[in-house]
This record gives sequence, structure tokens and C-alpha cells, in this order.
Amino acid sequence: MKRYCREGEIAERPHLNLPPKTFEEEIGLEGFFGPVSHLYHRVPPTSWSKIEASPFQWAEKEEVPETFLKPQCYASVPAKLVKGDFFKSHRLLFWNDDLTISIHAITSSNSIYFRNADASELYFCHQGEATLESPFGSLEVKPGDYVSVPKGVTYRWDTKGVYFLRIETFKSRFKKPETGILGQQALYHEEGIQTPKFKTKIKTEKTSRVRVQKDLKLTDITYDHDIRNISGWMGTFYPFVLPVNRIAPVMSPIAHIPPSINATFVTSEFIVCTFLPRPLEEPPGALKVPFYHSNIDYDEIIFYHEGDFFSRDNMGKGYITLHPRGVNHGPHPKAIANQNLKKRTDEIAVMIDAAKSLKVSAFARGLELEDYYKSWITK
Repeated sequence: MKRYCREGEIAERPHLNLPPKTFEEEIGLEGFFGPVSHLYHRVPPTSWSKIEASPFQWAEKEEVPETFLKPQCYASVPAKLVKGDFFKSHRLLFWNDDLTISIHAITSSNSIYFRNADASELYFCHQGEATLESPFGSLEVKPGDYVSVPKGVTYRWDTKGVYFLRIETFKSRFKKPETGILGQQALYHEEGIQTPKFKTKIKTEKTSRVRVQKDLKLTDITYDHDIRNISGWMGTFYPFVLPVNRIAPVMSPIAHIPPSINATFVTSEFIVCTFLPRPLEEPPGALKVPFYHSNIDYDEIIFYHEGDFFSRDNMGKGYITLHPRGVNHGPHPKAIANQNLKKRTDEIAVMIDAAKSLKVSAFARGLELEDYYKSWITK
């Protein structure tokens, strides 16, 4: 985001008249030509007491290729997921060289912080509530919220139970799409995002342990102080929350618009779109369901969050579909037959269109509904 924010006690301007007894840290992306913030630590950010290999490492990736090219559906219902803290609950579903798509059923808070030196991250909250804690402050997260965490931000999750879809981008950061003649307030205005705030009272901790990911390997760094103990920060680089109810979908009352108009975040290698409740097209004879299409340059993932999914039959909440390039995409036959029975949709879903083919993990294959592709077969 471009909006310049600040919190707490900060310098007059970067590098000038720092708050007494503070140490300035500049953190940013793209060689500091991208978004940048300045944090004013009460303890130098290099004052660690221990650095060691983490006893925890991510599970190795194991690809299970599809037996033949077909639409795929995965029933990622929470009951089937591995539960635990942020680290133990992580389950990789899909990946390529540019991104990973994972799910977390987090049932306990973390004392250990996480810092991703490989990728910027985007979470989507499907169920439950959580608080993201970081030196920037706290962010409250609820169902239907996106949480953007830039590469290099140190954070942890405080929760009694939350279910996340998580996306990592390895080559470029998440950006708001260009809105052109629609104007800068289209899709969502920057005032709609929620930025971290300092809590009036936090329980100060004597030590902080940070688990750092670099090249998908994990290292633990220990500090003999609470890393949240900063006086303030200012800049354009920070984690933030975007609730889906602050997104304004672009609509036409006459003709169905291509799904790319629903882009919420873009990178150079893939896009993230949000499908939201909207009125359906009005003219008699208008196509109200998504048109058949051959999106030949992208693999398409859709995560079904809430509502009655108009174009897909028998789709459960939390289900995920993968429609690979090379196979036509389009609505189920029942959706076409019933398209005039509704005047609006009530669905909320997240779509990821990836330029490179996606690999599927063994865990995801264990959730696959193998006959999903047959739902288009007319009897």
C-alpha cells in the first residue's frame, strides 16, 4: 500500500532527531525503492543472545501428479486438517516456483515469532478469530479478512482457534491492481485497510524467539528482550488487514464481466481475486452465470468461503477447486438451468490465477473428490 502511516513515538523525520534512547531500523522491499518503514527500537535490533538451527523444519514437498488432465476439487474441511500452533498446523496444498498455497487450522497461540525472508504472505481468514502481534502493533482478524504480511516482518498469531488460507509470493510483492479510468477509490480505498496499533497494555516478555525462514530452511534467533518494545514506527511498509466487506465489486447490469475485474491483489506471476455478493444481470436473456472460457495461460484455484456458490453444484464451505489450463472452464449444467431463479448472488470466494502450472501435494490429493470432473457430464 502507498498510504503513509505512523504509530507511537517517532523521529521528526527519518534519520533526524530520533526519540531519546531509541535505535532506528529501516525495513523495506525492492532495495528500499519499494514500500519502506522506520521502526524506533528501545533495544538495538541486532542485540540477539543466541542463533541456532531450528528444531522444527517444514515438511518436504511431495508432488502427486494428476492421472489425467481434469477439473479437480479438494474437500479441505477443518475436521480433516492437522491442528496445532502456526508451525504444526501448516499443510501445503499447491505450489510452483512463484508461490505456495497452504492451509492452517491453528488451535493454539505461538510464543515463537516467525519472519519470512523468502516471501511476502497473504492470509485469508475462513473461520475463527486471531490477533497478529508484531513490533508494528496488533491487528485483529475475523472471518472474511485478508491479512497482508510483507516479506521480513516479524509476527506471531494469538488465537484460540482460526482457519487460514495462506499464500506466499516469492518473486514479487502483493500490490493493489491498477484501476485506470475507474479511479483510485475503485475496488477498495486505502482508507478501508486496518493498520497495526499499539495496545495500551501488553505483558512484557523477558525473551523473544524468532524463527526465520530463508531458502525454506528455518533458523531460531533468541533475544533477551521483548522485540515488541519499540517507541513507534512510520512509513508505507507494514502488515495490514483488508476485510472483504470493504471491497466494492465492479459490476455491469447488462453483461457479465470477465472475472479478472475482481482482482484484489496482483503480482507479476499471479493474481488474487475476490468474488462477492452482487446483483445479477438484468436484461431478459442475459447470461447470469460465468461464461464458458478457456483461460489457457493460467491454472485457476478457487477457495469457497461462504454462501451458495451459484456456478458450482454441491460445493461445500472451505472446499477448493483446481481447474488446470488445457481444460475448458465453465458453470455446472444445473447452474445454467437455474440462472433465472435468482436476482443476486450471496457467495464469497477467493480465486488465484497462476501463470505457471501448479503442483499438488500428497496431503491435498488425500482430500480430493475424484469424481468431481464427472459433475459436468449430462445424463
